[in-house]
Amino acid sequence: MENYVWLISPIHKNKIRGFKLDEHPAVLDTIKLSFDGAIMSVLQEKVEGFYEEQKVDLIRHGYEKMPQKIDVTDEESFYKLLAYYIELE
Repeated sequence: MENYVWLISPIHKNKIRGFKLDEHPAVLDTIKLSFDGAIMSVLQEKVEGFYEEQKVDLIRHGYEKMPQKIDVTDEESFYKLLAYYIELE
């Protein structure tokens, strides 16, 4: 679990429209789900680059705005979404 980062706010897998986790076994190997299907943590290496690229720190401090709509259609967009919900130290 040392390579995983926890999401600040878990996301239930049913909330992500257009991307079925069951159809992407490689993605399932990089996340930890709760017993009810909420995404609790993700491998840090999968989201770290997107966290910096999307300036999540600046969004959290109010200097940038979070996108209004995030379409999740593939693995990359899935990890980009998760990057908004983590906090790197």
